[in-house]
Amino acid sequence: MQIARHIILTVLLVLASAGHANEIAWQEVGKAKLEVLFWDVYKARLYTESGTFNGIKGPLKLDLTYYLDIKGEDLAKETAKQWRKMGFRHPDNKAWIADLYRIFPNLQKGDSLTLILSQQNQGSLLFNGERIHQFEPSIQLNQFLAIWLSEQSTRPELMAKLTGKS
Repeated sequence: MQIARHIILTVLLVLASAGHANEIAWQEVGKAKLEVLFWDVYKARLYTESGTFNGIKGPLKLDLTYYLDIKGEDLAKETAKQWRKMGFRHPDNKAWIADLYRIFPNLQKGDSLTLILSQQNQGSLLFNGERIHQFEPSIQLNQFLAIWLSEQSTRPELMAKLTGKS
């Protein structure tokens, strides 16, 4: 009986946070473009309720619009590569990356991936505006956002533009 009650409360919490995220009047904090060699890879935009960035905590919305076709498995590989460069080592990282291979869609030029972090630090991943996955609060979800939003980012100029520091 308690398990059923816990499941129902969890579902209601997820639905409530998703509903709240849809009601937020997002304010842009910053935007940046990732360029690698001669190629534009994506345009990134960060939004919060206030238009200011106060660390990796919800609610916030990170939107990436791609200029190239990219396979989902390449996005998962790049996530693992960024985490290695940033020194993120956690026993559950490997399983989380394995899930990304299944979750990330293959992208075509013009597609967007959006991650909305709720106030309860749950993450909704949207592909072209449609939710494709719900992440529970975790260290890995924060590490994922840290690729773009933390001082540990391997792309400090992009991070500074997104978070409004430049």
